[in-house]
Amino acid sequence: MKRKLLAIFLACTMILGLAACGNSAGKAPENGKAADTSAANGDTKAADTAGGKDTAASTQTTEDGNTKTSADGKDSQAAGDAQGTAGTKTPADFEKFKIGVCESQSNDAVVLRRNYYENYIAPKYNVEFVFSEQLTDAEAEMNFIENCVDLGCKAIIGYRSDDVNQMAKVCQEYGLVYAVNTTRTPKNEDSFKTSAEYFQGVWGTEPSIVAEQFKSWLKNVASEDGSEGFMVTSALAFKGNTMHAECTQGVLAALQDIYGLKYEDSIENIAATPVPLEVPNDKDIKIYIYPGTNSTTDGWVQGASTALQTGKYGVFLQAAPTFTYTGVVVDEVERGFDMDIKVATSASISDTLVSAFNTDDKFGNASLDMATVQSISFVSGMGFVQVYNALTGYEALDRDNNKEAAVFNAPMWALETKDQVNTVATWDDPDTESWVFDENAINAALGICNPDLTYDSLVDYYNSITYDWVNENMSK
Repeated sequence: MKRKLLAIFLACTMILGLAACGNSAGKAPENGKAADTSAANGDTKAADTAGGKDTAASTQTTEDGNTKTSADGKDSQAAGDAQGTAGTKTPADFEKFKIGVCESQSNDAVVLRRNYYENYIAPKYNVEFVFSEQLTDAEAEMNFIENCVDLGCKAIIGYRSDDVNQMAKVCQEYGLVYAVNTTRTPKNEDSFKTSAEYFQGVWGTEPSIVAEQFKSWLKNVASEDGSEGFMVTSALAFKGNTMHAECTQGVLAALQDIYGLKYEDSIENIAATPVPLEVPNDKDIKIYIYPGTNSTTDGWVQGASTALQTGKYGVFLQAAPTFTYTGVVVDEVERGFDMDIKVATSASISDTLVSAFNTDDKFGNASLDMATVQSISFVSGMGFVQVYNALTGYEALDRDNNKEAAVFNAPMWALETKDQVNTVATWDDPDTESWVFDENAINAALGICNPDLTYDSLVDYYNSITYDWVNENMSK
């Protein structure tokens, strides 16, 4: 009841703002999808960016009488006076922004994201997207960004987190608004300090939360003596991928807690191993770390299969979604050794995830036992919001209370049943244009719709989009 009352209150505060944004229903967001728009501090209102206060936003009058508005007063042409009545603009009042999207993978999630951006967001927000192929190194990403400049792009949404500092400098040089799907780490700290003018920060999932979900699940399924053995695919932890590293560290920490293990090296160093490693420990419990991914490591599937076929590992944990490549061999090992292998993964909602949960093994159990997942539209929409707010003069929403580039986190959902997965699978559906992060949800996060929106209230808004909340509201 408290949540419903809060949602009603928040929705009521946004009626005028969302109507001005051209909300498809012409009213406040349905199902309470609204952020707290009351300003926590009058000196930090996002609306101040329209007048250039406390940010680098500014305006210039052009020969045709319009103004050009952006993070630094360059490029972004707004129809009319940028210092006019806040909250009365719509996407049609701005030029058609071109936005480049840097992808690091090629999978179902990328296909769904492209559909969401290209067919849902683009027409509603007067933008155009330029999509990369799978980018496997810094040179390929840099070349793509330079191509985006030639095509007239004003912003880059990054899904490759390996070279954030370098890409932030490139975007700074070309005057491109830039945000990337990762979290703040010592490895990318330089971006927050030296490329702050155009770097809008990071967004994604707090890795420690995912690690805790792995630990919680593992403590429920592990045996008393650990004799079943544990295999962990650490993916790109050895390359500094924070999510993969913390997932692997979470598993190692959980095993240490459960069995009172002593390792010969630090958990951080073990998780970052660049080569396959049988982890030495004082209880001789079999723990095998297998780094790399199918798309980045030659012979990865064969190596993973060889390890599984030893029959030494009854629990298989994946820091990245590799179940599509290992599902067949897991089934073969289960049949050959008559052992029920428990499999957990970090993934996105996709057809392959649904198929895995709905495919039974020889024991009648789902071939996947647990997945920590994200809604593709939710996480992808957060990236769009981050660059769009900057492009439309609301860069203040991409700055924390210390005036540093933003860090936004999306909750992860731990799913363990077919019913949960089958329900979630209906939420992001391009055929019906049913999206978790739909137009109402996006509008609730935009400065042009909510001039009193603050960084803190936007953080709270994202944190409120939990599995239970979405399940309740998507079913209405």
